[in-house]
Amino acid sequence: MFKSTAKNNVVQKSAAQKETFEVTTFSESGNSIKTHAGIVIKPDFSLDNAPEFDILIVPGGPLRAVNKVLKNRKIIEYIVMSKNIEMICSVCSGSLILAEAGLLNGKTATTHHLALSILKNKWPRIQVENNKKVVKDGNIITSGGVSSGINMALYLVEKLFNNEIAKRTAKVIEFDSYTDGDTMEK
Repeated sequence: MFKSTAKNNVVQKSAAQKETFEVTTFSESGNSIKTHAGIVIKPDFSLDNAPEFDILIVPGGPLRAVNKVLKNRKIIEYIVMSKNIEMICSVCSGSLILAEAGLLNGKTATTHHLALSILKNKWPRIQVENNKKVVKDGNIITSGGVSSGINMALYLVEKLFNNEIAKRTAKVIEFDSYTDGDTMEK
């Protein structure tokens, strides 16, 4: 899980004065975790000592790994307890985790194309959108596959700062496909 802080007064400052993101990670225990690709992540926090943040980003991954998280009540409860923060986001099949936590009920959401039918069939109270890279419904933002996560990150920059900064960021990282049409807002 990734969390990002932004000061509550960030929306009151001009774009040039706004603070950037402080990105931290956490795992259930706080111990290092190894991804399916073999990358070791050393979290900053555990679920027990993670401070409250403004933005929670729930990553996805291979379905067998996501299925383990779906069965982990401690993680699901943590996400439920975070439901009122400024933004809760998912990348790829991370939307399945938000669905299991009940946060997508009655909302429109998207996910990786290989998980669309799972999202639609297992959680019928969710309106599944399969033609947008990013979907925002309330304080929940879901994105499709991994590259759609970049679109989501740029969308966050646009909403927290402005469109000019989002487009400049896209140019700096040479991400040419960021457009306003990639996102559905409900």
